[in-house]
Amino acid sequence: MSELNTTPDFVYEEVQTHKTLVTSFENGYEQRRNKWASGLKQFILDYRFRTKTEFEAIRDLFISKKGSYEALTWTNPNDSTEYDVRFDADSISFKNKAFELYDFSFKLLQVKA
Repeated sequence: MSELNTTPDFVYEEVQTHKTLVTSFENGYEQRRNKWASGLKQFILDYRFRTKTEFEAIRDLFISKKGSYEALTWTNPNDSTEYDVRFDADSISFKNKAFELYDFSFKLLQVKA
């Protein structure tokens, strides 16, 4: 079961990333080489008007993973695939919009297992 199990608001953003090494030569030619066998994904998740319980769950998970230090598992609700991911940054902000209602967003980066 995934460690991050709250469903983000739709639509969330999904980005596919590849790593290409480009070598430029003096005569203008380029040589390109794919450094990864397969691409990695990034997910930008938004949560709007969430309860105090959901806010505390995300905050506590972020603290337990030491920000971007440790990986976690997350199931993408769009394709039902479980990914090994980490938080993109070592900081996260939460906005208290009303009594016990919070807005927050963050980016997850897929990591090689």
